Amino acid sequence: MRYIKTHILKIDPGNPDLSEIGKAANFLRKGKVVVFPTDTVYGIGADAYNRDAVQRIFEIKERDSGKPLQVLIARKSELRHITSLRSDMLDRIVSRFMPGTLTLVLPAMEDFPKWVSSERDYASGLPRRTVGVRMPANPIALKLIECFGAPVAATSANMSGYPDPRDADEVLRYLDGRFDLLIDGGPTPDNVPSTVFDISVNPPVILRKGKISEEELKRAIE
Repeated sequence: MRYIKTHILKIDPGNPDLSEIGKAANFLRKGKVVVFPTDTVYGIGADAYNRDAVQRIFEIKERDSGKPLQVLIARKSELRHITSLRSDMLDRIVSRFMPGTLTLVLPAMEDFPKWVSSERDYASGLPRRTVGVRMPANPIALKLIECFGAPVAATSANMSGYPDPRDADEVLRYLDGRFDLLIDGGPTPDNVPSTVFDISVNPPVILRKGKISEEELKRAIE
């Protein structure tokens, strides 16, 4: 992979500088790849609607292109442009866990980018378009996505198969010179990933255990 200069912005998570956030959002608008802190680990992201930018994430991480990325949003209302699902259960889960450490697997809208969705059912392997959506409870991540104005395709900022990064130094050890901009927002709380909960099937199923427990999810949907 060709080496490029990785720019670094230091931003205080307690009081994010909106002018610096705006600079980072401009990187996304130009089709660049940006690394930023979330409420779980550091994530690597790009404009979800820019196929070439999203493809770079797979190349940077040396990630299997068959493994879909998450889509990060800053407003709950953005869900209506991503999924056709409308239900009381979805409303309860969104109200309880967004923003937070839950990734919801939902049926994808027909016109939502196929390069950030899964084309197969996780359990059966049958064709079925879904997308994993999360709203991170990190002020830098939320302000960045909000300023950018569109969903961000993202995953953990590490080489595939390696531990998830908790701070900027760990990100640089993995990926320095592979991506365009790093937002150094200090260490993340821990490296426990989000819980992945598929509500596109009945009954819903947990695809990956994480911070939010099965008992919490059951209480929310019952």
